[in-house]
Amino acid sequence: MVIHIAVYVKHWRNTLISEARLKTILNQFQNQRILVVGDFYLDAYWYIDKTRSTLSLETPWHTNPVVAQHYSPGAAGTVTNNLKALGVGTVYTLGVIGEDGFGGTLLDCLQTNGCLTDFMIQVPEWVTPTYLKPMHRGYEGVETEGPRFDIENQSAMDEAIETDVIDALRNCMPLVDGIIVGDQMPIENLGVVTNRVRDELCELGAAFPDKIFFADARTRIGKYRNVVIKPNRFEAKRAVQPEWDGQHVSIEEARQCAVALAGQTQRTVYTTLGENGILVYDTGEFTHIPGVSINDEIDPVGAGDSVSAGLVATLCSLHASQAEATVEAAYVGNLVASITVTKIGTTGTASPTEILQRHRDHVDL
Repeated sequence: MVIHIAVYVKHWRNTLISEARLKTILNQFQNQRILVVGDFYLDAYWYIDKTRSTLSLETPWHTNPVVAQHYSPGAAGTVTNNLKALGVGTVYTLGVIGEDGFGGTLLDCLQTNGCLTDFMIQVPEWVTPTYLKPMHRGYEGVETEGPRFDIENQSAMDEAIETDVIDALRNCMPLVDGIIVGDQMPIENLGVVTNRVRDELCELGAAFPDKIFFADARTRIGKYRNVVIKPNRFEAKRAVQPEWDGQHVSIEEARQCAVALAGQTQRTVYTTLGENGILVYDTGEFTHIPGVSINDEIDPVGAGDSVSAGLVATLCSLHASQAEATVEAAYVGNLVASITVTKIGTTGTASPTEILQRHRDHVDL
């Protein structure tokens, strides 16, 4: 299907937002209340000192001596890390985790970061999704990340737990200004955002038009309605053309996909373009926010989550009531991601101070 677009495309310049305006936006973050709902993972880093490895007496394998451990919230939890680093005043979390050691550690991490975990649901038969990342250390400080071990649920959530999630959503609505949906699980109906939960989120998006509903989903972004969505160009293409298996999506193709998706969501569509920035489609008009130039080494892990945090915090702060709000949100999201990708070896975050400095550097280019 080919969609012919007859719309005005603006190329937004960073000079259209002043430092004073950016400071005003960032200062408003402390007043915002945002719920993050979806698949919360635990990122578990186990540091293995290979110089201490010995041959096992019982097996033909050398041991992997774990000398240090580090844990942090991942997936939807990465969004909360970014929201708190940005200075968002209140961050609620709603997910389903197990009554296991990893679940307890994940709750501790969220609470330590300042999140409110009252709506988190612990279930005995549920496995806390965990990415176990072995970090192998050798002589002279050499360190390499080994193949990841993924611990995920292999069966669908019980209907009663789905009901608990939906009830928690409804109870949280009066408490927040914005909702970020982290639809992480690649296999349908094995994560928290099941078809039934997604349908409820879409209905709530229509029932509460004054609140910012925002969804990020790797494989199911085309199933959302009445919410702002943020696919990358490949996710957008697959959502519109499920049979597509190509390797390249042009900006023109990304525009066509955004029009189709906006027809379904009836909300703003943000399409991320990697180093080329963000394409914003809102009320029949495109605005292209160019990427921020980076001269340092980069690590793109978690970049999308940092964009989401910056976008939604800005939209909530401006209440999306001003014509410039949707575009300014994309610019802030760009700035945040341009900082987090330079933090190598960790899923980085960005502070307001770092954002202001990156803005100054970008304006001076």
